[in-house]
Amino acid sequence: MGVRSYTVEFESPITPSRFFKASVLHLHEIASKIEMPTLVKGGVLIVEGDGGVGTIKEYHFPPVYGDSKPVRERVEELDKENFVCKCSVVEGGTKGIGYKSTSNKVSFEATANGGSVCKLVGEFEELEGLEYTEEELSKRKEGKLATYKAVDAYLQANPNDYA
Repeated sequence: MGVRSYTVEFESPITPSRFFKASVLHLHEIASKIEMPTLVKGGVLIVEGDGGVGTIKEYHFPPVYGDSKPVRERVEELDKENFVCKCSVVEGGTKGIGYKSTSNKVSFEATANGGSVCKLVGEFEELEGLEYTEEELSKRKEGKLATYKAVDAYLQANPNDYA
């Protein structure tokens, strides 16, 4: 048992402000439009709050993930000027079964060519007696990364959206 973390990043031609706006501030709108049918089913709902710190968002996943209970995340940190957001899972999914607690932080930094670097940092506390393998950790990273890559692809294909 312990706290595990991972960091993954990728470069995008999308500006930090546009990428942040679409993937953080408006994910509840864009989720049903982007190519992520194996990640989110039925979009993302804001169940409490106005999108700022303290907001609770609910994600519904398809049965391919086994336990398809909705996941509720709380916005813990939101820095619109520096394009940073941190959320933690408050209930649902495999919380209490697969992990004790988890949080994810995403940030977007400008690149010299006008695009951005999307950096994802995930942290989770394993339950006593449960240790994630490197393969399971890799799947967790790739699942998070796939969401942001899907938003990136959507924004590239729709240059006027979320401008």
